[in-house]
Amino acid sequence: RAANSLLVSDYLFAKDKIFAYLNLDDSEILIYNRYFAALAPFVPRPDLTVYLQAPREVLFERVERRNVRFESKISEAYVDELIQAYEHFFYRYDETPLLIVNTAEIDFVESAADLKALIGRITGGSVRGIEYYHPVRRRRK
Repeated sequence: RAANSLLVSDYLFAKDKIFAYLNLDDSEILIYNRYFAALAPFVPRPDLTVYLQAPREVLFERVERRNVRFESKISEAYVDELIQAYEHFFYRYDETPLLIVNTAEIDFVESAADLKALIGRITGGSVRGIEYYHPVRRRRK
């Protein structure tokens, strides 16, 4: 990648293990871990990781609004496990600087200003260690 270029991805290879451990059985995990270990050295590391978090109620509200068929079958118990796994993962995450964004009060779909403000935070200065981005205004319904 070119120097001073910005590469944006909605996928973090290291985070893939969250879904593997929630969805695979023990024999599948053994196979998964072999492939993960073989591929990991070749996966580029991001300069910054952005973790978008929200309470379960907000997540379900957004799933309902999106109206994607397979997402409508996701149970509250699974989402609770997923939230807990994400929190556990990012609490220990130290591969890159980490910006944790509380998205409960913002809406990137309905508000271009919300998205612009976050992009400004990401591109406006370096994040060191773990930093939090928590907008203070109330989200629109």
